[in-house]
Amino acid sequence: MSFKKVKLFHILIKILEIGHFYKYPIYYKSNDEDIYKILIKSNDQYTTEIKNIIKNNNITDIYIKIEDCEEYEFDTKNYLEKIIDKDDVKIEYKTEILHEMAANVINDLFESNLSKQKIDQANDIIRDSVNLLLTDPTATKAMLKVTSYDYYTYTHCVNVSTYALGFGAYLELNKKQMMLLGMAGILHDVGKKRIPHKIINKNGKLTDEEFNIIKSHPKHGVDILKELGETDKHLIAIVGQHHEKVDGSGYPNGLKKEQINPYAQVMAIVDIFDALTTKRSYKAAMSTFEAINIMKNQMSHELNENFLNKFIAFMSKES
Repeated sequence: MSFKKVKLFHILIKILEIGHFYKYPIYYKSNDEDIYKILIKSNDQYTTEIKNIIKNNNITDIYIKIEDCEEYEFDTKNYLEKIIDKDDVKIEYKTEILHEMAANVINDLFESNLSKQKIDQANDIIRDSVNLLLTDPTATKAMLKVTSYDYYTYTHCVNVSTYALGFGAYLELNKKQMMLLGMAGILHDVGKKRIPHKIINKNGKLTDEEFNIIKSHPKHGVDILKELGETDKHLIAIVGQHHEKVDGSGYPNGLKKEQINPYAQVMAIVDIFDALTTKRSYKAAMSTFEAINIMKNQMSHELNENFLNKFIAFMSKES
């Protein structure tokens, strides 16, 4: 049976839990037939035998239906709670699960109706990430390794949050400040929910008219947060100002220097870095060195120079 018309969400094989019964079907893509087939049926157990089938058939990608994401998120959260404090579980594995949870929550946030509950779910993931960063000195490097190199709005938000958290730890920010940066990274593009999909998902460069529409997303983001009852003035400022530039050339309000919230100036740097180092339909992903070179030599007049220099030092340390 073909599932080409069913909207699927990619999940990680390595965080399937041996012995767990999954209430929803899990699919894999048949390379020979270019169709999706059932790997685990609804209410079936993930066993060592299925794990061996995956290995023996070189299955690398598995999927669930979009409507099953909430149940999958519940399973993943419970699994994380089992292993997060275990010293014998590698930090790389813990960060992969956190990244998977974040990707799932943010995909759901962009694909369905927004609610305070979804914001709270993102907040829980950021809190776990911050705790890991503050208790394990190797966590930053592990987190940066699982950032995605393919650009989608939801993967970009997860990446930006990851870079912001890592950079925040490097700057020795306190837990409250890191929570703010992590949440701002997750939510900085939430206003794109009110931008037409055909513009967001366009395979190619935007026209001037389309770009002008895109430029409204920071204001939409502020409106969305306020409608959901958000009162944190710094979070609202970051979402509204992450495209402002210190020389006044940014949008939506052309703010300059100290008119821009300091956290928004940090967010601008990590946002640009991720945009440069992820692959688009019209451009290849740049290396860290290439991106840093452009930011330092061509964009330094637009960015907070102090934060930029510290970000370069941070990436040099973690790369």
